[in-house]
Amino acid sequence: MTQGISLKLVLMVGFVIVTQIIGSSLLVKTTGFRDPMWTALCLATYAASLFVLAETIRQGMALSLVMPILAALVPLATIAVAVTLFREQASWLRLGLLSGACLLIGVAATV
Repeated sequence: MTQGISLKLVLMVGFVIVTQIIGSSLLVKTTGFRDPMWTALCLATYAASLFVLAETIRQGMALSLVMPILAALVPLATIAVAVTLFREQASWLRLGLLSGACLLIGVAATV
């Protein structure tokens, strides 16, 4: 169902995207889930994200619409966080290929 998507659902998807990015970024701090505080924060962030994602789907957003959005946006944003905050290296070729793959995911979702 893509017709009549409410602002509330759009905001919920935005929340899921942000919490997925935060959860992924927190994985660095967990030290392989050996640091209890960071592990609890990471898992709580993912739990909140999955709860809101499930609620978004329950309220009418199609799984076939929301998952490609997440598959396209979350990896790119997480890479941006890794490069800017954690000073990880990413070549232009790597960024270009990942961007192209995410673009293809987005196009495939509309077919």
